[in-house]
Amino acid sequence: MDLVCQRMLNQGFLKVERYHNLCQKQVKAQLPRRESERRNHSLARHADILAAVETRLSLLNMTFMKYVDSNLCCFIPGKVIDEIYRVLRYVNSTRAPQRAHEVLQELRDISSMAMEYFDEKIVPILKRKLPGSDVSGRLMGSPPVPGPSAALTTMQLFSKQNPSRQEVTKLQQQVKTNGAGVTVLRREISELRTKVQEQQKQLQDQDQKLLEQTQIIGEQNARLAELERKLREVMESAVGRSSGPGQSEESPRKRRKAAEAIDSLRKSKRLRNRK
Repeated sequence: MDLVCQRMLNQGFLKVERYHNLCQKQVKAQLPRRESERRNHSLARHADILAAVETRLSLLNMTFMKYVDSNLCCFIPGKVIDEIYRVLRYVNSTRAPQRAHEVLQELRDISSMAMEYFDEKIVPILKRKLPGSDVSGRLMGSPPVPGPSAALTTMQLFSKQNPSRQEVTKLQQQVKTNGAGVTVLRREISELRTKVQEQQKQLQDQDQKLLEQTQIIGEQNARLAELERKLREVMESAVGRSSGPGQSEESPRKRRKAAEAIDSLRKSKRLRNRK
């Protein structure tokens, strides 16, 4: 029964890795090639979540699978497998998922606790079960004589406990990818700052032009007021002259014309004030 459960857990971890690779290939096939266009794509959050899951799978692989491959234990945290499946199904079934840190909060918590417990409580027990070694890490039945053979044996034991070259290469590639993404983001931020500075300069120029136009309009209004005053004086003097004998019939007509001229000046002044 124990062997069956161990086999199911090991196969479950391998299957969730394959399922994650499939989901990641499907999302990458729909993303544009340019990094700047990916950030504005509708699948940008999907890609971020899948990249974070890939990092978590790499850490779990480095922590557990070297002991699983040595048949010393199985992939113990089955709840982590269930949580990874939940995240992947959520990504596949949601068009607009939440941010990566919100979706992966539970996965990060339980996987970190599982790895810490495994390293602190279980790994010391498994190291004693390594084939051909005792508690101190020496070969069974051989005296601790210093020399090339003892150094080689120690290096072999340490190499078993260290991650494989393929895992290290995979993590290095991921670090390079993250570094390239950070570089692109910094470039975009600098471009946005330049655009903001240009827009601020344009706003300052527009404010200066508006101030100049306001001053010009004020001067024109003052000139119009002066012209209106002079025209009123001229009209009043003309009306006074026309009020003499023999011109009583023409004076009302001239007054109306003077009043119309004054009204037209006032209307033009109002229109300029509105502008």
